[in-house]
Amino acid sequence: MRRREKRDEVLLLAAVSGEIPADWMGEAAGSKEYGAALLTRLKRDGEIKLRSKDGIRGYLLRVKGKRYLLEIYREDVELFLSGSGATNHVKSEPDKRLRLHRMSMVWIYFYRMGVGIFISDKPVLFPGFYPSPYSSMGVGERRGGKIGNYYGTAEWKLETDKEVSGSRACGILVGDEAFVVYNTMDSLMKWTPKIERNLRGRMEMRFRRFGFGETRLYGAVMMGRDMDMLGRILGSDGGLKGNLYQVDETYEGIYFVPLIKEAAVQIRLLCSREGRGRLREFLCGALSQVRENPFGLEAGTDGNGKRVYFCYLLDLRQLRRIRLQGAARGGRVFCFTYQAEAVREALGERFEVEAIRPEKVYWYLGWES
Repeated sequence: MRRREKRDEVLLLAAVSGEIPADWMGEAAGSKEYGAALLTRLKRDGEIKLRSKDGIRGYLLRVKGKRYLLEIYREDVELFLSGSGATNHVKSEPDKRLRLHRMSMVWIYFYRMGVGIFISDKPVLFPGFYPSPYSSMGVGERRGGKIGNYYGTAEWKLETDKEVSGSRACGILVGDEAFVVYNTMDSLMKWTPKIERNLRGRMEMRFRRFGFGETRLYGAVMMGRDMDMLGRILGSDGGLKGNLYQVDETYEGIYFVPLIKEAAVQIRLLCSREGRGRLREFLCGALSQVRENPFGLEAGTDGNGKRVYFCYLLDLRQLRRIRLQGAARGGRVFCFTYQAEAVREALGERFEVEAIRPEKVYWYLGWES
């Protein structure tokens, strides 16, 4: 596999994204300082351009950049830079550009967290389901130590998927289990439960028929700009028109992941069945009574009889139930350090928050941070 330079990485991210938000160019390049210098070079060489319209600023590939990628990385970009797809002919309407920005943030975030996103780095999502330009990697293989693989909507949505054409999903994250991925950015996203249930049902069927062996659709990941979005999501009633996201029954588990570096530990745990099990088993060692059901509301009780909740994956349905059912009695809540303040504000003063340092989890599980 060809070694990618930083310049090529940014161009490839622009290709799969369609349009990179201007304030995410530093993330795409690996650092703000290097991103500024690289951006100057790419603009000077005529490979990328800035579009600033309707208060929205983003970077798009120019013809020269597209030609370069098609010549050197055809397998990775042909799907995105051919035909009339949204990533090849980026529309100027604000809502369509913001849709690309939502998806671009996810592409960039996962790539920088060590998830395989490019076609040459991952296997076909649904082998034999439809003609594919993907590489001939073995099903389920994760090349180069990748912690999982991510597939944008262009890689698995078909023209016949009319029932899910209005879905807000950005893609599918596949580790030991699979998750539909959404990005609410810094405001509550529009949400149509019927469409999202149709998508969930369709994906569950395809994983049973064409997926990676025992891999199944485990739930969904709701990404957001930062931890401040957690309280807004948990407190949402759908807005005046009832068309904004609120925690519902669409998925059995929907996990909030902020778009910050510290949250990489959540992605690692969601992608690793073994990692989740070992961490839970370790934490249960401090309990006097353990509830064996890993999907239950409580993990058990401590030596003082207090209810203990493991909330470090930020399961929105679990957090909502704790707010509704446990508000009067309180308890102890285990979460990560970067989650602690938002979880404390969301659940109230009756709950004692125990903050886990992500680096300690990496050390215990033998993962590279």
